[in-house]
Amino acid sequence: MSQTLSINHGEYDFTRFQQAVKTLQEEYGYEGLAWDIVVASDDFEILADFLEADGLHVELER
Repeated sequence: MSQTLSINHGEYDFTRFQQAVKTLQEEYGYEGLAWDIVVASDDFEILADFLEADGLHVELER
């Protein structure tokens, strides 16, 4: 199943989970246990929920 994650109204668009994780770590400095759990999930929905809880605008398209 192909998914696209769009962050902050198209500032970033991702179709690959690992690329999203790498970019978000670099750009927003995410780290810590909660982030590690999100990364280990390998799940765009969990990532989207995490980012929304942090105040980012997120759209997940399937």
